[in-house]
Amino acid sequence: MGALSALNNTDCAERTAALSDFHDRWRDDPLVLDKWFSLNAMSAIPGTLDEVKRLMDHPGFDMGNPNRVRALIGAFSGGNPVTFHAVDGSGYAFLCDRVLELDPSNPQVAARLLGPLTRWRRYDQRRQALMTTQLKRIAGTAKLSRDVYEIANKGLK
Repeated sequence: MGALSALNNTDCAERTAALSDFHDRWRDDPLVLDKWFSLNAMSAIPGTLDEVKRLMDHPGFDMGNPNRVRALIGAFSGGNPVTFHAVDGSGYAFLCDRVLELDPSNPQVAARLLGPLTRWRRYDQRRQALMTTQLKRIAGTAKLSRDVYEIANKGLK
């Protein structure tokens, strides 16, 4: 993991090969596969959000598995400040979409994923506006669970 972490933010063939080898060796071990998903999600190299979206179609990813959701989506939003806080707001919109997708089936996990958006006051005005827009989008959604509604509304205050 140490070696992979060292390579993770370097866009090079060695990184790609090492992550691929790691996946092939450990794909049948759920806890280790979670680490692989997290590494991919936390990379600061260009295209990481697209990679996270692609990994949602990976045979080992399941939105019904809370550990897998935290490993991929939670690691991206909570552990990737470069890509999650992209100036275009794409990371925030992605997280909002996933929270709304997850809320009907697992509101507790969906609410927990909202944490990074509720810390909008720590960022510049542009990012604050983008983050609060997504929180308002969530809070304004019909048939929202109490868990997600409470976190979104508290985050806006």
